Amino acid sequence: MAADITPETTPSPTMTMPAPVAEVWPDAVHTIPTKLPNGRRGRPLTLIDDHTLLLETWQSFEKADALYSYDLASGQTRKITDIRTPEGAFASGYAVGEGRIIWKMIDGVHTSFWSAPLSGGQPTAVETDAPVKGRGGGLVVTGDKIAFSLLEGGVFTLPLKGGAVTPVEGAERHHILQWPWVGTPGEYTPNNEPSFEEILNVETRQTSKALVRLGEENVRCGVTACVGRRPGRSAFYRLRDGSRERDLPDSTLGLAYDRFMTVSVGPTRAQVLLDLATGRSGDLGLRPDTKGRTGNIQPGLNPYERLIAYELKGQYVIIDLAMIR
Repeated sequence: MAADITPETTPSPTMTMPAPVAEVWPDAVHTIPTKLPNGRRGRPLTLIDDHTLLLETWQSFEKADALYSYDLASGQTRKITDIRTPEGAFASGYAVGEGRIIWKMIDGVHTSFWSAPLSGGQPTAVETDAPVKGRGGGLVVTGDKIAFSLLEGGVFTLPLKGGAVTPVEGAERHHILQWPWVGTPGEYTPNNEPSFEEILNVETRQTSKALVRLGEENVRCGVTACVGRRPGRSAFYRLRDGSRERDLPDSTLGLAYDRFMTVSVGPTRAQVLLDLATGRSGDLGLRPDTKGRTGNIQPGLNPYERLIAYELKGQYVIIDLAMIR
């Protein structure tokens, strides 16, 4: 139950403009072309490993037709597989493990799963004992199983080779946060509920409920920490138990990899990546356009994803959050 709080009217603290992210964290930041050598436009999806990026090409808007690997060290590109996207369906939620790429295909209110070897080859359907009713949300590979959650709620596992879809005990309303942690509500909270207020480790059965005070809004939690806004609209960061609370600058209030968020700095409202663990920050290079709109990136929309990717000056900027120490 939410705790009472005296309305907070203290303005958000200001930050000085930091150096570009590539200077602050050179080992974590890369730039790559927006187009593949064959002229197709690639879209960064996730990291296969510490030096290999997974890219997707589209036949048309949101209609994927192929997957490629891109070596961040050499710039070498390799086609992995074609994707067959039926009319009215779309592929998303790519996960890597056990030498394979897994993705979900959402068709209306049903979700199916597909697989292809990282070494290359044709995709194959991951057969299930019954149709999966619901729109797929989080997706990970854990050992020889696929773990997934549905946007409507519920966490399940499925053998990589196909078979029975098994509900995860105690996670009937939950969503994947950062495996093996799952929680409720999920990232999408239409009534402004605290995101991932309650979490469960499905392996150890450990639970945690975040402290949320009365009147707080846009509260987004990870495994260890939360960010949000007080009734007076000032932004905060604190650990789930309520300790170590501190003020934040104006921000998008997405929490990625349990420690990163974007904040707006200065009169130009430049977007800056802030490391909440160390206090260091880097300029993303993004500025509002002539209408005041920013090409907004928001860490935390996929809170367990280590990749941030965005387009800037005709190139993609790639940030690997796992490489920021």
